[in-house]
Amino acid sequence: MRFRETEGCACLFCGGNDQVQVIARDDGAAAFAVCAACREKIMEAWSSSAVVPVEKTQTYNEATKRIMSEAAGMTEEAFEEKYLTDMVDRVVYEYVRGYGQTELAGGAMGLLSIMTEKSADIILEHIDALSDKGLIYPVAGKTGWYGADYPFADD
Repeated sequence: MRFRETEGCACLFCGGNDQVQVIARDDGAAAFAVCAACREKIMEAWSSSAVVPVEKTQTYNEATKRIMSEAAGMTEEAFEEKYLTDMVDRVVYEYVRGYGQTELAGGAMGLLSIMTEKSADIILEHIDALSDKGLIYPVAGKTGWYGADYPFADD
């Protein structure tokens, strides 16, 4: 990063013009201006306990833990017969399981709509229901991402 004093430039955060420095990244990303007061607040936030790190450790709810445990003792076919009788549920589950962890709320929605011949709203309802049942789980730190990487007895 490169820092340089500048005049006639307003702070990106507060609009102030007291000791504004332009901060430019080395990778060519857009530069931005920050005044002395905002730089001080940023440094305080970085050094204080007020900054809470984003939780990236994967945790599972009780339903997911139960499904993982049960799946380990079942064949994949028995699992599908018990939990995936609905066609949309099966397509969503198999899509997620194929990747282990993948984004569903974004780019996959169009493909899932084509595969199931259902609207995005209906698919989102199925995603929520599958997550509530523990068949798929939200991936920590990645909004819209789900996982389903359960081992089966016949794997």
